[in-house]
Amino acid sequence: MKRSALSGLLICATLTTSHAFASSEGDLCARNLQTLTSELANATKLDAATQSDATSKLQQAKSAYDAKNDRECVALTQQALQSVQSHKNSQ
Repeated sequence: MKRSALSGLLICATLTTSHAFASSEGDLCARNLQTLTSELANATKLDAATQSDATSKLQQAKSAYDAKNDRECVALTQQALQSVQSHKNSQ
């Protein structure tokens, strides 16, 4: 009996943790999308290649977000934000 109770608690804890992590990824994705959109709207000195790459990644990230693929969305937005920031810092 103790084993089944312990197993049940372990399963509940695992499911709760993974759900909380997924929720935070969705939040991070949404924040990154907003930040990237703002950065691109306010970026006046980005070169054409960086602007094009970041815009492309933004569109891909929005598609991933709509498809509930939060990990891909976060990865794409972070890549684009790093690219924009590194370009801004190099000027």
